[in-house]
Amino acid sequence: MSFSEVDPSVCPLCGSPNECGSIAGKEAGTCWCYAETFSPALLEKVPPESRRKACVCRDCARKNG
Repeated sequence: MSFSEVDPSVCPLCGSPNECGSIAGKEAGTCWCYAETFSPALLEKVPPESRRKACVCRDCARKNG
């Protein structure tokens, strides 16, 4: 997958909508992710081409802590 093929609105782990507040144009700091903890192990699961380009969804964040 190339950079241009990364969809920032889709979770790179499960393919579901990630409900990213930044993508939706919400005010900074109001996205659901600000209340979540993302473990280093979870972030390691994100494919390299999607890192810093697509957010993990709430379900994956909670399941994989």
